[in-house]
Amino acid sequence: MKQYPDEASDVTVTFNDGEVKVYRISANTSIGGWLAREAGASGVLSLFNKEQSWGIPLSSVREWSIAAAPKEPPQKRGRK
Repeated sequence: MKQYPDEASDVTVTFNDGEVKVYRISANTSIGGWLAREAGASGVLSLFNKEQSWGIPLSSVREWSIAAAPKEPPQKRGRK
């Protein structure tokens, strides 16, 4: 099984009614082209991360974008 870097991206989806939701996926932004091709072919924007998945019908989406998720700072270790 191919190993991928542990990266995350935020996919911002604006729905036809104006609602905006952000979905965190476990992939870097280079997956954007694949997401666009698959959504165009299937009519569904399919988003995945380690814990859950979403299938969003394109008929309900006005626009979507993908951006690198902010990196969380490393946890500080306390002294004993």
